[in-house]
Amino acid sequence: MTIRFGTLNNCLYDDTNPSGAVCLEHAVVPPGHTGPLHDRCRPDRCGNSMIGIEHIPIHDSHRRTQLKLLQTPGLPACRKQLITRELERVEAILDKAGEART
Repeated sequence: MTIRFGTLNNCLYDDTNPSGAVCLEHAVVPPGHTGPLHDRCRPDRCGNSMIGIEHIPIHDSHRRTQLKLLQTPGLPACRKQLITRELERVEAILDKAGEART
């Protein structure tokens, strides 16, 4: 198993068993490419994703931004739903890291 260190998470993608990689679900893999598709990474859903303490500040900042956006006066309902889904996604990432939130 190889660890791929990243800005938002670390990837534990296993070249011998790629079946659990969410980034490869319904993806068109470029010819000759091997390994995960980092631009399709879903740290909130993928079992290969490992959130380290170095990643928490980025995700926590994103969470606080979404919370602030939700307070925007006159926010259309569809935009509010989109922001809420993004907030749920980032909270799932922080939960995966075991990070307590206030």
